[in-house]
Amino acid sequence: MKLAGYAGGGQFCNLKVRSFMARIHFRRDRETKGAWRQALVFNSLLILLAVLGTRVLVNAYTAESVGDAPDAQALKETRQEIDQAFETVFSSGDGTRQVWADHIASELDVRDFSAARGYLLAAPVMLDREDSRAILAAAAAEESGDNDQRLTNAALLFLPNDVRASYQRAIERPQVLTSTDPAPTSEEPSDSDADAEADSDIASNESVAESPPADAAPSDTPATTEPSQSFTLIGDNSDLVRRSQRWANGEPVNTTQLRLIAISQLQQDDPAVEDTYRSAISVLRGASRARRLTPQYTDYIIQRVDLAMPEAQTLASLRRALVGVAPNAERERRVLAAYQSAIDADGMARLERDLFFIARIAKLTSPTGAMTMLEVAETPEDVKKMRLVAEAGGDRGVALTKQIGRSVTSLAQIGVQWSTSLILQLLALLAIVIALCWSTYSALGRMTPQDRYHR
Repeated sequence: MKLAGYAGGGQFCNLKVRSFMARIHFRRDRETKGAWRQALVFNSLLILLAVLGTRVLVNAYTAESVGDAPDAQALKETRQEIDQAFETVFSSGDGTRQVWADHIASELDVRDFSAARGYLLAAPVMLDREDSRAILAAAAAEESGDNDQRLTNAALLFLPNDVRASYQRAIERPQVLTSTDPAPTSEEPSDSDADAEADSDIASNESVAESPPADAAPSDTPATTEPSQSFTLIGDNSDLVRRSQRWANGEPVNTTQLRLIAISQLQQDDPAVEDTYRSAISVLRGASRARRLTPQYTDYIIQRVDLAMPEAQTLASLRRALVGVAPNAERERRVLAAYQSAIDADGMARLERDLFFIARIAKLTSPTGAMTMLEVAETPEDVKKMRLVAEAGGDRGVALTKQIGRSVTSLAQIGVQWSTSLILQLLALLAIVIALCWSTYSALGRMTPQDRYHR
């Protein structure tokens, strides 16, 4: 009986042990499966964190995020990049002041007053430390004008007498292009030559390729001279009618530039908008005729104009408007109405944004300075960057463009562009980080002391 009892007790103990071991194996299997799932979630969260973090950085700092009004952070960072570029290109050393003066003299020789003024403004970072402190002190002692004007006047004191006199004579000369109908020059053919002009696309097939004559170059002081008053290549309504008649007759005409002129003429009722259009379109026409626009940006402008004022629809409207004989005033009214009827509102809104950036660059520098900066632009994003460089550095950007070319676009630092999308993405990043922390804490909590010891 005792043996039977011992045997029964042994079987019961064996069952208990087996049950206990089964529970241990089940728990281990469950923990193993849970750890596998937890590892999968953890790794997935890491991948999502990397992908979403990269997207946030791209959205926050890419040029496509440049807005119409750069913030203070973007301007400050861009100005720092401009100063550093001047320091890199023109390292301080023996003869630095002479090198600086030679650059200004060479720009005056080619009558590029914006670039010359840019070098004057960059004097504190181009010259050695002693000259820099003296220029800044002289600028601080000035009581009139804005900061750039005071800095320019102070830097002039460090130029050789002949270079300083050349600069002062250049910026004090009277303006010659003050009317909306410019005098015949190499940029704007006279009536007798216009009928023989063989225009094609805006960039490559212009019959006149020279840059604006030196006497027609605008002043380098945009703060006192409006671009629309000093530089215009638009013409008047009678000129628009004459060119439109040639187009309607099938004669060779640069239809892109003609439509740009018409777009400018249609803004006469709004002086503020008219100045923007007239300035930007004059810069585009001057740069195009001087062959200073890249093919990529030329194609972009042509597409924008076609969207704003479709060519086929515009030509059909003009032919209807020019049928029959009418007084000049009536013909002008009909032609303007024909162009107005061909405008696509959405396309015009897109073109207006592009013209705004160009006009802003011209106002911050000068029309010829804007041509210099547009010369290296290949995309609308490049023009946005150029606008930011002009906002931060003014004519300094013109001087740097002539020195480093297209690399000047890399100086534009747009800063963090906050938006609803960016804020939501940052919240998603925060949620992923919290989930990673919880997953790590949960994994550590599941570990036994022995597991921790072995690890």
